Amino acid sequence: MRRRISHASDRRAYLTPDRLQQLSKLQKLIKTQFLDVSLLDQAFTHRSFANETNFKIEDNERLEFLGDSVLGFFAASILYDQFKDIREGSLAKMKSKLVSGPVLSQICKNLGLMEFIRFGKGEKDSGIKNERVMENLVEALIGAIYLDQGLDKCKSFISPHLKKNIDELNDLESVRDYKSLLQEQSQRLFKRTPKYTLVSDDGLDHDKIFVVRVEMPDGSSVNGTGKNKRSAEHAAAKKYLHQGRK
Repeated sequence: MRRRISHASDRRAYLTPDRLQQLSKLQKLIKTQFLDVSLLDQAFTHRSFANETNFKIEDNERLEFLGDSVLGFFAASILYDQFKDIREGSLAKMKSKLVSGPVLSQICKNLGLMEFIRFGKGEKDSGIKNERVMENLVEALIGAIYLDQGLDKCKSFISPHLKKNIDELNDLESVRDYKSLLQEQSQRLFKRTPKYTLVSDDGLDHDKIFVVRVEMPDGSSVNGTGKNKRSAEHAAAKKYLHQGRK
């Protein structure tokens, strides 16, 4: 029987040559060389394994907690820098999508991280396919990189994945609050708000096309179309802002 280690900080003492070899492969995969490889091992230790081993070791749940906050910080920072014309509420929606479970589990799959996690005997078959475990694993890895390498290295690891997913979000346009942006511009330039007028609503009841005109206080105007009045107003505001930037 293996000796039970009395302190989690002594984790290195139980790492076998095979496990160290696995962790070496993992470090090459994530392009990060750890100063304290036991932190990396902790990030890839499921609670079920920690409960079954004879060694007193810590699972990855605390690292997951830390990584969640670090991930949120970088996501907010990237969105703030990249989308300067989007308001706080819309940025919050984008951030929620960017750090969501499906995005994190896809990052896990893309990197092949599940090959390196250790489960207890009763958890492996179900855990290896569990997307919640994948999400937690990515967050735990981020937490471990932050503790071992600091913010700069953590940023260089996670930023490419976040930026890739920003590019792939298919509804970025819907979170841009163009009506609010146009109203702010109108207030700033003319001290008055734009006026929206319904021009037409043609078509069958279940398939109408709405046309709305937005008119600025200086008399300039454009039309926008949509499947309802609100989306037509949004389209008109967007069109006006884009035209004004040319």
